[in-house]
This record gives sequence, structure tokens and C-alpha cells, in this order.
Amino acid sequence: MNSEYYGYENYVLDQAEIERLLDLLPASMRESVKILPASERQTVVIKGRRQMPWERQMRLFIKPYEWRQFTPLQRAGLFLHKVGYYSRAVSRQIDFYLAIAALGGLSLIFEAVQQDPVGATVSGGLSGLALWQLRRDQTNDRRLLAADAYAVDRLVLRGIPRLQAVEALGQALHVEARLEGRSGNDLLDMLRYQNLKRLAQRPAEDIVLS
Repeated sequence: MNSEYYGYENYVLDQAEIERLLDLLPASMRESVKILPASERQTVVIKGRRQMPWERQMRLFIKPYEWRQFTPLQRAGLFLHKVGYYSRAVSRQIDFYLAIAALGGLSLIFEAVQQDPVGATVSGGLSGLALWQLRRDQTNDRRLLAADAYAVDRLVLRGIPRLQAVEALGQALHVEARLEGRSGNDLLDMLRYQNLKRLAQRPAEDIVLS
């Protein structure tokens, strides 16, 4: 590996690049996203954590050296995809299931205090079902597809021709897979490429995430 990889600049994100990426977001959302350099142990190019309803800020960790292997437009598409993927608003059902799970848990405690075993069983089942549905939604492929749609639409709304936006995101997926040691040709990848073809055909929607 080239010794330049270990240079200081390969561990630091350029502030101008951070500002450029944040500028792609709706003004109301920019303060809620924080971009940070990733640690050496991170195995993916850009990583975040699913934003929960009580969290006001989402953090994205980017590997600076790998990030520079993308073109500016590819970086824009990949960044917007990750924002869409990790934002709590892409799948609004998550808030609903969390609320149901919390309600079931509180009810379970109340029923136990009242020594109502039947009511406690029903409440516990309600809570468990909601948490199972939440887990299923978190791993559902639809979240990835929705995040791709968000990325393309935001690029279009920033003045990028739709076909160019779709191509840039598709190319970014290939580069990301290569840098992470993946083939980029598994079933989910193929599903996303097919979805991008569909996205190239439809008008943009101003999807605003909170």
C-alpha cells in the first residue's frame, strides 16, 4: 500500500467538504447532522447509527482517504443516501412501533402491580409484537430503497439532472462496494440498481426529513 495512505490528510475531513455536504440538506436539517472522521477500525466508508425519536442529532463517520476515491457528485449521492437511511423520518412507522412498545411495557407493569396475570400477558404480548415489528422494519430492504429515492430527489432539487443523479448514485454504490471488499452484485445490490432505473423515470418530490 502506498505510504501516503498514512499521511495526516488521510485522517482529516476537509472542512469545505463538510460544509458542501451539509449544504445539500434542507436548511432546517443541517444542524441535526454532524459529520466526523471515522476511526481506523471502521470497515465501511461511511457509517452512522439509526436515529431514535429522542435524539436531536445524527452522526455520520466518514473515512477520509476512501471518501476521496469518489467524485464530488458521487460523494453527494452517497452522503444523502446515508442521511436518508439513518434518519428516523424515512420510516415513520418506527416512531409508532416504539410508542406501542412503550405503552405495552407500561401497561405490563401496571397489570403486574394489580396482580392481573391475564392482562399482564396480553400487554406483554403487545409490547413484544411491536418490538418485533420495529426490528423487522429496521432491517427491511425498503429503508435502503427509500434512502436511495431521497438521495436522488435531493440532488434533483439542487439542480442536478435526474439521470445524472441516478448514474452518480449507482456509480457510488459500485465504488463503495469495491472499497469495502464486496462484489456489489448480490441480490440486494441488484434490487437497488433496478430501483434506481425506476427512479430515473419519475419526477422529484421535496422529501423533508426531520
